[in-house]
Amino acid sequence: MKLSSGFAKSFVVCVLLCMLLAACGANSSMETSDSVQSAAGSGQASSSTAPETRVFRDYQGHEVTIPTHPKRIIVNQFMGHLLALGVKPLGATSNQLSQFEKSSFLKPHGLTAGIEDLGTTISLEKALSMEPDLIILQENANEETQNYAAFSKIAPTVILKYGSKTMLDQLKEVADVVGQPQKAEQWITQYEKKVAQYREQLAGVIGSNVTFTVMEAWPKSEIMIFGNLFGRGTFSLYNSLQLKAPPKVQETIMDKEPSYVKVSLEALPEYMGDYVFLSVYDWQNGDNSKLENELKNAPVWRSLPVVKENRVIPVSVDDFLPGDPLSIEKQLEKQVQLLLEHYRK
Repeated sequence: MKLSSGFAKSFVVCVLLCMLLAACGANSSMETSDSVQSAAGSGQASSSTAPETRVFRDYQGHEVTIPTHPKRIIVNQFMGHLLALGVKPLGATSNQLSQFEKSSFLKPHGLTAGIEDLGTTISLEKALSMEPDLIILQENANEETQNYAAFSKIAPTVILKYGSKTMLDQLKEVADVVGQPQKAEQWITQYEKKVAQYREQLAGVIGSNVTFTVMEAWPKSEIMIFGNLFGRGTFSLYNSLQLKAPPKVQETIMDKEPSYVKVSLEALPEYMGDYVFLSVYDWQNGDNSKLENELKNAPVWRSLPVVKENRVIPVSVDDFLPGDPLSIEKQLEKQVQLLLEHYRK
């Protein structure tokens, strides 16, 4: 059958339109594919392509399916690590919140605003009411870890161990749990830049063989000596500023777990360095000034060369007790200030 010229022209136009639309569709598909590959290459793939959960093995061997990017986290430790990563937990225990509120370094920044106080320990009822999508517990928090099975029915629950790693490694671990490894690397980069500047300031001021002890006076004449894995400014002093511990401290608790030792006043001379960073912590009655006076009047303390020669550097326990990244960064700044002031006298 012979087609009319008008029909033939219409037919050709339709065919061309179909070919054009098909070509546009192909180009669109290619562009979409290229954009996904580009995002994947930069670590920014769309959420639809990223898994929503993954398996994490915690300190007690639990293999836990956790959210890749949890949004509603409750903790009984590591609050400061989360805040350093830009992750605000939904709730934290009273002790963690209190440490931030008592710290003259951190209180002015209002970092705990919006974080609910979960009490001394996290009860199952409280955890349930918070509707978390991740619970992080400290290993030696016995009451809570003993209820692990019950907590894990409320939300995925992981147990981490405080004081088993350096602060930077602990930060990386927490960042891994909450799916923010890049935030940890960013924080560490800026911290290490500060460290390099501070080490330069102290170079030539403090001799390479000068030793430092970090100690804390407790009730009943007990003395705590701290290594580099357990707060009190030890990580910033020993790891970051690379100042030395005396041989007995190095041998007993440095890079070890637990990274502290309780000694009597009589044994104190064995652990004394050329300089001492001293804090006083009356955890029984809360009267630090009274406890400090008792220490200063003790014959053993008064007989120590570091005391006689004014080489004791007092620090606030409220500022130096925490071992989270934000506190340690401030402790670093304060230690450098105190050391420079002392050596310039």
